[in-house]
Amino acid sequence: MSTPPVPPDYSEDYATQPFPLRLFSEYDDENDLWIKQKLESLVKCDVSPTQTALDFDATITQLVLQKHENVMKRALLAPEQRAQGGEEKTNPFTTLPRPRYYIETLLQSIALLAPSFPPHHAGQDAIIDFLKALQALPRHELYSGSPPEDPNEKYPTMTLWALETPEGNWEGFAGYFRHEIISCHPPYRWRNFNSTMARLTASGFADCTLWSALRDILPGSGEYPDLQRRPVDGPIKMGNDINAAAQWVVWPEECRYVYERCRRGEGKNLWCMENWREWKSQFAFVAGDGRFEGKFRDVAGRAARQMVECESEGGESVDG
Repeated sequence: MSTPPVPPDYSEDYATQPFPLRLFSEYDDENDLWIKQKLESLVKCDVSPTQTALDFDATITQLVLQKHENVMKRALLAPEQRAQGGEEKTNPFTTLPRPRYYIETLLQSIALLAPSFPPHHAGQDAIIDFLKALQALPRHELYSGSPPEDPNEKYPTMTLWALETPEGNWEGFAGYFRHEIISCHPPYRWRNFNSTMARLTASGFADCTLWSALRDILPGSGEYPDLQRRPVDGPIKMGNDINAAAQWVVWPEECRYVYERCRRGEGKNLWCMENWREWKSQFAFVAGDGRFEGKFRDVAGRAARQMVECESEGGESVDG
């Protein structure tokens, strides 16, 4: 009897290789396409993160300024002239200067790319470095929306590119990740997705706390399997969640971020020292339990050791 083929998403090839990109859609218009094409060149390392950031800034600025110029020209026309030019049929979403029109597509596309790359793969690095390059650009205002009714009032604007915000959600960035969870199948899309979210969160660009797999490895979670009742699939289910959750602590920068937030007790009860200790306990448990595959035991052990190292750097022990 032949062995059934392994579904593509479950192939062990993707432990170290990126998935085919799920970036383009049949519904993409010309504005979607230029944004996604630039991102595709970025993650394929055909264009540097710095150059990509400069290109995005220049292109969006040019498009917005052109639309603002057109709007102001139409505003000078008499009503009958605007009617003759088809003014009453124009779509404000495409005719008004709207930087957010492009920024929404950019941020949504980054969320689409999040499950594609293994942790700290060159493609994932390019995304993080691109956002850092955008953040480093000089702040500037762009016209945004409809012109004021009073010509003496200032035209509304928005500021580019202040990506780091206190709440970690510039232009709703974090929210785009919620829509992608359903397509992030374990083992490797789910792992990759958490790795990207952890790096974005630690960098201050998008606080993806709400969708972290760290929630799933807490015993009180609805995702935590009963290993006694599920002796076969339970260790696989938990192992996949351990692999994904580990991405928040197995890398030094991400681990320090989680540790500091736990010490401050932030994040609606997720970031607290009680959970920190529980996560460390769960990683240690999986690392030493033979019911779990070697790949899960390995990453769990590395995560537990990195957490201990973070505690040592912090100058205190949190055991007990």
